[in-house]
Amino acid sequence: MRAHEIELLQPLLDAVSDRNDMRLIGPSDATRRAPTVAVALDRPGREVAADLAPHGIMAGGGDFYAGRALSAMGVAPHNGVLRLSFTHYTTKNEVTRLIEALDQVV
Repeated sequence: MRAHEIELLQPLLDAVSDRNDMRLIGPSDATRRAPTVAVALDRPGREVAADLAPHGIMAGGGDFYAGRALSAMGVAPHNGVLRLSFTHYTTKNEVTRLIEALDQVV
């Protein structure tokens, strides 16, 4: 299961890391993290999560009770982060759809 998660996670990390309009929080190497991704944006993560929903993407937004930690990392407290999570039953197609939806809403 872990190998599958890493295989799915790395393309998402690469796609997010290559963008100038969002900042990946944490390592960009899939082998060094869980398949939960936090992304800092110029607007509230909750808004972006809501914009992803019509694309069939379920995501979360906010500070996730880590306001002080996010502030220490330079994340605007009122924006929080966009949180993207998946596990062993997520498919490659779903990750591709997520990346394409991010292209459209961010």
